[in-house]
Amino acid sequence: KAKAKAKGGPKKQKGAKGSGLGAESLGTAELEAIVFGKTLSGAPKGGKLADEADGEVGLSSRPLVDGQKKRRKKDGGEVAKAASPSEDALGEGAGAAGKAAWADPDDAELEVDISTRGRLKVLQRKDSEKKVNGEEYERRLRAHFVKVHGNARWAEERPKGVGGPEDSDSDEEEEIPTSAKLVVGSESTGVGALKPNFCDITRRKEVEITPGVKKGPAVIKALQFHPTSELLLTAGYDKRLRFFAVDGEENPKVSSHFFKKFPITEASFTPDGDQVVLIGLSHQIGAQIWSLDVRTGVTSGVRPQTAQVHEKFHGLTMGPNTADSPGAKGNRLFSLLGDSGAVVVCDMVTKHPIRTLRMAAPGKAAVFSPTRDTLWTADQECNLYEWDLGSGRCLQRTKEAWATGINTLAICREGPYSPKSILAVGTSTGNVDFYDASGPKLSKEPYKSIDNLTTSIDTLRFHHSGEMLAYSSRFMKDSLKLVHASSGTVIANWPTDKTPLGKVTAVDFSRKAGYLAIGNERGRVLLYQITHFERQAGR
Repeated sequence: KAKAKAKGGPKKQKGAKGSGLGAESLGTAELEAIVFGKTLSGAPKGGKLADEADGEVGLSSRPLVDGQKKRRKKDGGEVAKAASPSEDALGEGAGAAGKAAWADPDDAELEVDISTRGRLKVLQRKDSEKKVNGEEYERRLRAHFVKVHGNARWAEERPKGVGGPEDSDSDEEEEIPTSAKLVVGSESTGVGALKPNFCDITRRKEVEITPGVKKGPAVIKALQFHPTSELLLTAGYDKRLRFFAVDGEENPKVSSHFFKKFPITEASFTPDGDQVVLIGLSHQIGAQIWSLDVRTGVTSGVRPQTAQVHEKFHGLTMGPNTADSPGAKGNRLFSLLGDSGAVVVCDMVTKHPIRTLRMAAPGKAAVFSPTRDTLWTADQECNLYEWDLGSGRCLQRTKEAWATGINTLAICREGPYSPKSILAVGTSTGNVDFYDASGPKLSKEPYKSIDNLTTSIDTLRFHHSGEMLAYSSRFMKDSLKLVHASSGTVIANWPTDKTPLGKVTAVDFSRKAGYLAIGNERGRVLLYQITHFERQAGR
């Protein structure tokens, strides 16, 4: 018995020592539980973590170090294993997907009026809805952001073990997540040549002629972007010229100008963008034009002094953009089509004619060449003319063999993605014919003809890069097509059957940001954004 007691003494001391370690560890664990909100699993009440049966500290009763969890061996034993990152010191709830790390209880009591400001009206689910609480306001803002901009993939958490810099043995620099556009273009950014047959296009907020009203006061007759900015002009039979600052979200109106007894039929920025020239239906004897200074808003009426008195002008055409054709003579000129086949070439400063050209039949369209100092015109007899702006001589005259009538002309210059200058001819049968205008003479026949529409073409517009052409007809609903210019291929995926174009009367591309504006007979201006040109402008 004495020997047993002697043996039992050290055993109790060992057990006491073990209990002491358990109590010390329990104090640390309790502190961690208070700080990090964790519960102590497997700890018996009273803090007795030692196995008092044999007086030894067991692995199963020893408190686990924070960040560890149990796993069983094959032989039934237990060992501690490092916890996953989702079960770190932030607590068990931190690993739950989608759970916010912090929430403000005051958001539920906050009320936001979304009916007063135009920017917030897009968050309304019903017209009668006025106020929402803070939590609902946040949800709608997030949903609207995803709808407009898409998911921000750069902000998403990278899956474990996939693409991590620690798993790569290469010496390439790690790409830092950012929402900014890349400075150097690559295939992933979409910067480069436009792909045939497909166009990534997004609808943006409509440019409201009259706020809150879908239908405009008059048909959109003129629509054009400023040569160096996103300022958009619109005009029509309601005798008003309007300017909008297009941003794709609000598109606020900048100014509006009324021209008494002057229904506007055409309006265009000058090549430098400082002025706007307008022509319309004047009730006075002799045709009249108006000009407006964009910076000051000052207007002035001009009656061109010509030997022939013209009843009206049409076919207003500006010289090439100064950025595309620096130093060209056409930069300081614009042209008008008058009566009896007359082409009136006017000075940009005085607005008076400096030369009158004469075609064999009444004129239908005109366009300045961006590559040389010439002017292209067309008449009712399907003749194409090229005029020298210096001498006024006709350099060539070609019969459009495939057309029964010519309505409009458009031309693009050579560029990185347009190997040649293309003269596009819109015909009365719905065809658009392509001629190679880079050589000294036009061919007798077009090298490409596009026949996707069946009614008369009255609008042709090249993007300034020469990669895309938009053409339309106002005689049939939803008659608009986009063409990959270098291949002559019609974009197949847009517009769709559900695109609400209506009867298109005017089209224009912006030089920056990739906007496409479309005006129709209902007085609406639809706005779209082409991703390829948006990224190209952001390089």
